[in-house]
Formats: sequence, C-alpha cells, structure tokens
Amino acid sequence: MDDSSRCPQCGSQMHYDAATGFLWCPRAECGFVARRVPPSRENAARPQVGRATVSTSGAPARVFEDEGVPVGPRGRRWRLVVGTFVLMTIAAVLLTTVAPVLLPQIPVLSVSSNEIIFDDLAGTGVMPQALAIRNQGKGRLEWHAGADVPWLTIEPQSGSTESELQIFTISADTRALPEGTHSATVLVTADGARNSPQVVLVHVQLATPLEARAIRDVVGENVDVFYGVQPPYVNGPLGEAVNLVRVEGRRDVTWQELMDFLLQDPTDESPYVQDVYMCGGFSETLYNNAAAAGIRAAWVSLDIRDRAVGHALNAFFTTDRGLVFVDCTGGDTSAVVLSGSDENVCEHDRIAYVHPGLEYGLVSIDRAESPAYDFYQQYAALWDVYVLDLGAFNRLVAEYNALVRGRTLIAGSADARQAQALRRELEASQTALQLQLQVLGDCRWVSLGVVDSVRIYW
Repeated sequence: MDDSSRCPQCGSQMHYDAATGFLWCPRAECGFVARRVPPSRENAARPQVGRATVSTSGAPARVFEDEGVPVGPRGRRWRLVVGTFVLMTIAAVLLTTVAPVLLPQIPVLSVSSNEIIFDDLAGTGVMPQALAIRNQGKGRLEWHAGADVPWLTIEPQSGSTESELQIFTISADTRALPEGTHSATVLVTADGARNSPQVVLVHVQLATPLEARAIRDVVGENVDVFYGVQPPYVNGPLGEAVNLVRVEGRRDVTWQELMDFLLQDPTDESPYVQDVYMCGGFSETLYNNAAAAGIRAAWVSLDIRDRAVGHALNAFFTTDRGLVFVDCTGGDTSAVVLSGSDENVCEHDRIAYVHPGLEYGLVSIDRAESPAYDFYQQYAALWDVYVLDLGAFNRLVAEYNALVRGRTLIAGSADARQAQALRRELEASQTALQLQLQVLGDCRWVSLGVVDSVRIYW
C-alpha cells in the first residue's frame, strides 16, 4: 500500500478487509474506516471515505460516502474483551477464597483397586496384598474396611486422612480352604464421604489346601481330607446318619486348651452300646460339643486292615503342635489292659496315633506329651519293657515263694542267705516297676490293628 492507504487522522497504515471492501485503522482509539474503490479519473487521487453506523451485532450497517469520520466498533470489542477478563478474574478469586468458607468440605473415598487375586497353584501359601486409600475431596476422611469371611485378615482395619495416602493389607489364610476357587468381599466405607462404600472383590485360586498338605506330610499317603461335607456314615448298624453341626467362628486352639476342653467334656463318660451308640456316635458328640465351645474339630474315619468294620475318632489342628487325633470312645473294656488297677481309673479321652501302614496307637491324655507318632512308638516300647520287667518280677516272686513256702529257714544258712538276696532283688524290681508305671500310667490300650486309610471331615 502507498501513502493513500494511511489513516488520514493518525497516519497509521490502514488494514484492508477484502470481504467487506473496507480499510480500517488498527488503532482502537482512532477507529477510522474508509471504503476502497477501484481507481478512476475522478477518484484516483484518494480513497473514498465515509462514516459507518453500527448495528446491534457490531457489523457495519451502511456507509455515507460524502464524509470521513472515525467510528468505534473495534474499540467497543476491545473494551468487551477486557471487561470479560476482569469479571473472570474476580470470579476465580471468589471461588478460591470465599467458596471454601461458604461451601461444605466433603471427602471423597477412593480405593486403588476393586479386585485382587491370590494364586496358590503351587501349594506354598500366599503373600498379603496391599491396597491404597486416598481422599480425593476436602475435609477429613474416616474409613473402615471389613471382610465377609473369616479367612481374610485386614490390617489396619480403619484409618483417618485428609490428603495423605494410606495403605492397608489383605491376607488370606488358605490352610482350611478346600481345593478350587474361593471368592469373598472386602467392604470399605467412610461415613459422610462421597463414593462410599467401595467394594473390593477377592478371589483365591487354590490347588491343595495348606492344611491338607500339612496333614499328608504328617500322616502320609492314603489320606483324604474333606471340607464342609457330612460324612457318609451312620452311628452303628441301627443308628442314624452322622450329623456334624458347623458353627461360625470356630477356631484352632493350643494343645493345652485342647487338653482342658477334653478333661471337662463328658463325652467319654457315656456308655458304649453295641449297635446303638458306638465310636461314630462318640465322635459326632465330641465334634458338636467342640463346635459349641468355639473349637474347630474334624470327624475321622479309619479303615483297619483285616477288619470288616472300621473305626471313628476326631481330629484337631492345634496352633502350637499341629494335627492331633483324639479318641473318646468310652466304656469298651475289650480295648484296655489293666495292670492290676480298677477299670474306672482309665482315662477314656485318649490321644490317637494314626499313620497308614502302621498300627493304631492310643495314649491316655494324662500321659500323652506329644501328638507325634514317634512319641507313641517310644511310649509303646516303654510298655514292652515294663511287660518284660513285670514278667521277670513274677518269675522272681515264684522262685522266692518256692524257696520259703512251708519252711523255717535257719539264720545264716545257705537257703536263708538266698532268700534274703531274692527279697532284696524283689524289692528293687518292685520299685523299678512302680517308677515305670508312674510314667506309663495304669492303663495300656490295645491297638485295633494296622491303619489302611484315613478320611478326615472338617
């Protein structure tokens, strides 16, 4: 453009709008507008100028070509932009300063994941998993987490935060779970918070339960472990089907807690009635009594080699000594050998020792120091020694009686000296036998035979 394209008022270079055919001054305070026309002899010397009126939309409405005066649509547009910016700035300041005071502070609950999976396909147990809780709102977030199954543990179960990230862990105890997939729910709540509650789905994929593996490690092969099913047995040929009452909240106890429970439980005091109330009934009663006391127990069935009828007993998984078998069948006198004592002194609550391929062992609970089968083997060996020593003692008694019966021995004679020696030996043997019985107890229980297979119903 040449000098004729400069604003006649302020001298600024005019801008041309090809769509409208206008030249306009870029200076907002000037606002001069002119129409550009093709050059001709009459108007080649200068551009055609005029005053523009503005419609309500801000576009030129008409042009008067006989005069050139400044107009203001661009100046008004600039003032509108500046005013809008100022209003938005004021609104932003109000939102950041006044709104937090006037509006309520509402926390918003957020949990890092809504699903976790525990895989124990190798049978080695599972590690805990962690989840994060965050407050995505304002104010203090008071949260609590709880599970709907007893085999899940949450730590911690509650917390409080305004903006800090908080972590809690979920642990799965797979010892008592059967093989397969198990599902549970963890519910995270926060009173007064938005997005509450949050549900976390928990899945456990289990190959063989840890407890069942531990049982097989202790007992050996030919052991089947069942969870949550009723045993397919009856209480003797004329009895009803075994019915185990499963109560929520049962727990494993220590060895001493189990001994205390057995001593006060009256199951073993019931009479043994052939074909009516036999070992299966005793085991059912002890199971249900334990459940009522909050103790987890199992009903156990044994197959005994070369016997048409098996045997029933119970099992407990103690927290300090592992698997413990208990036989509380009472009143069966054919199962006990008394060493000169009354039958009533025998404690019919007994620790049982079960291992397929080995003999079924029993030790009264007042003499049992361990549930391990090795202990039973040592205990049985001591009984064998006692029986041998008792036999030697009885032979010595017979020899002494043969020497002195019906005779008056002369002091200092050979027979008198022999009788005195035999008497001293008898007294020493009797003392040794009494010491042995102090360890063994008065009752030795006869083994039912060799165990072929075991089935455990938790």
